[in-house]
Amino acid sequence: MVILYIALLALLIYSVFFISQFSNIVFKGYAPFISTDNLTIKKILDKVEVKNQPVIYELGCGRARFLKIAEKSFPRAKLVGIENLSSLYLINKLLLKLQGSRIKLLKKDLFTVNLKNADFIYCYLNNSTMEKLGYKFKQECRPGTQIVSRSFPILQFKPEEITIIKNKKIYFYKI
Repeated sequence: MVILYIALLALLIYSVFFISQFSNIVFKGYAPFISTDNLTIKKILDKVEVKNQPVIYELGCGRARFLKIAEKSFPRAKLVGIENLSSLYLINKLLLKLQGSRIKLLKKDLFTVNLKNADFIYCYLNNSTMEKLGYKFKQECRPGTQIVSRSFPILQFKPEEITIIKNKKIYFYKI
């Protein structure tokens, strides 16, 4: 009987996640929940230059996988994840707390977060979101801010480098 309740709870959680994902993609134009794999993240982090105590943002962080790996690579970094999907936010907020992580997870619309203190920003979103973010980056990011976008370019900027990892383009920018 307990197994049945666990299975029903898991099904309910999955259903809520699926419905919220579907409505966010179809009605709000959000990027689908697709994580970047660990190998790609490690290769990206090997390529970037960050100062001693960087402020690193992951926009649309989902499970905050990028930040979790950055946390190991940059022990003195301030790590901030922005996630607007309630189900992902709540689950990951709990998991990060249980893991003793120092990642600060915020449930916010990524367009309302002020990025003026960012040294490094990572995004894996979609074309329309990256185009809108390009204007935000121009207004808020200070000179020297590094931005990495997986698969989708920022049309307002010329990338310093484009690398292909696992058949996906990775765009490296410096404001």
